[in-house]
Amino acid sequence: GFFRRSIQKNMVYTCHRDKVCVINKVTRNRCQSCRLQKCFDVGMSKELVRNDRTKKKKEEKRQAEVEIYVLSADTEQMIAQVCRAHQDTFPSLCQLGKYTTSNSSEHRVSLDVNLWDKFSELSTKCIIKTVEFAKHLPGFTTLTIA
Repeated sequence: GFFRRSIQKNMVYTCHRDKVCVINKVTRNRCQSCRLQKCFDVGMSKELVRNDRTKKKKEEKRQAEVEIYVLSADTEQMIAQVCRAHQDTFPSLCQLGKYTTSNSSEHRVSLDVNLWDKFSELSTKCIIKTVEFAKHLPGFTTLTIA
């Protein structure tokens, strides 16, 4: 669907990471530009995308609804800074460890305590990372508490 929509709508995507994004099932929604490029790299062809039967109707409707958004240089820079802050703060969300449990009833009490300890540890890490991310956002450190 993504490839077909991109071709039929003549979408132009921009990569904010030098066109070297890793595209897989988990990360495919992070960079549309690199995702589309990977489609071409694996041999998908835009010439083979079928035209929509109701393309004219959709095109007329789209012409009536089209609004062109042009981002200013400041806005582009702000977006890049926020993306960079997020990538620096959360390099891999997959680094969270697994917590295994036992079904034995004799371990249930110690399990509950250990589970809450792990939950507390992960919650603390999440809060610290969220604050760290926010501190990298433009203007955040200059906000006043009201």
